[in-house]
Amino acid sequence: MRGLGALRHEAVRLMTRWRYWVAGLVMLMFGVGSMLARASDLVIGAGTAGPVPYSGSMLWLTEIDNAGVYFLAWPLIIGGTLAEDLESGLASLLITRAGSRWRWFAAKLGAAYLSSTALLIVLAAVWLLAAVLIAPWDPTHAGSVVPWGRDLASSAPVLLGFGVVLILGLAAAATSTSTMLLAALGAGRTVSQVGATVAYLAFMFALPGPINPGERVAVLNVFAEWATPLTTFAYWVGVFGLTATATYVLLRVRENQ
Repeated sequence: MRGLGALRHEAVRLMTRWRYWVAGLVMLMFGVGSMLARASDLVIGAGTAGPVPYSGSMLWLTEIDNAGVYFLAWPLIIGGTLAEDLESGLASLLITRAGSRWRWFAAKLGAAYLSSTALLIVLAAVWLLAAVLIAPWDPTHAGSVVPWGRDLASSAPVLLGFGVVLILGLAAAATSTSTMLLAALGAGRTVSQVGATVAYLAFMFALPGPINPGERVAVLNVFAEWATPLTTFAYWVGVFGLTATATYVLLRVRENQ
């Protein structure tokens, strides 16, 4: 029960931040605006005899796939709590309440995923409503905007979309945990958040496709043979796990010094 209490505390801590709600509102408006701007365009893709207008389902799936662009700012939205705890001395109190250092740290990881995924689910749900109002939902040609899973896009676009959101939630959490790694290295709250954002941007330009985070958040609209849903999921599980492990080890080393 202590672990669940720590998780609840961390999740509430993240989801009651003013920047969490402001960022969500900004992303929400950008998404709706993007769909409105795209609604008048035509699409040429697999399964179409010629150019076809965007349907509501096509607009929605495309917007979900574009959500990855917001992850550049995710360390500023979700990150920074580990550095806050270490700087303020709050860590020792929270560790005592959680029952162990591992529970305290695991709660932070779990809260990063829960808060990230919750925000993305809300965004996807509101974008879904907007897409239905902007254009006819007709998913007949939805597969034309999804290189893989075309049949699922046409038969169950909502299932596909929210499935992708769960992967994006993991990607967002993995991105935010980089602030924890920097904090374990001694960075303060601001430096850990800004540093993680700068690092993410640098990796987007410097790394090749298979290990590029910018490429790996484009879950739906991918054409490279290595970018399958399974490998994308495995990539973010790996990033999340490696970052979390390195952070925990550094924290224990720091504690023993």
